[in-house]
Amino acid sequence: MEQYLTEASSDAALEQLYRATTYRIDSDAAVVDVRIGACQAGVDALLTAFGVTDWAFITAWNPGSQPTDAATNADAQGRLLACVRAAGFRCLEGRGIPDAPGWEPEPSVWIAGIDRTAAARIGACFRQTAILVGSMGGAAELLFLE
Repeated sequence: MEQYLTEASSDAALEQLYRATTYRIDSDAAVVDVRIGACQAGVDALLTAFGVTDWAFITAWNPGSQPTDAATNADAQGRLLACVRAAGFRCLEGRGIPDAPGWEPEPSVWIAGIDRTAAARIGACFRQTAILVGSMGGAAELLFLE
């Protein structure tokens, strides 16, 4: 991953990297793969099961899109999960899986019932450059954070 992040010097380059990733949600019922710009029936099924309409997919790994050591990333991911659960959101663990070789999957969390404002706030707390957001029947959207 480090080689890709250091090569991605612009938002456009980072966006290409994000678009070349499968965002996998691990549920007991099924594995659901999400791609930016696409609608997924599996996501809608999860939303229906949780009784909500909005969702987000966030990682705490590599804040600011800068390579970070595994121990620091794992600690941050644990704090992200604790934060999401403490806020009362239901969530499923997942991972971002890049299309290109050389980038390890990043542990992530899919959050059910969170609106984009709250999701952006959490992503910003963990210094993420971007997160995924979506709603029932809609396409997964890449949301760049400030």
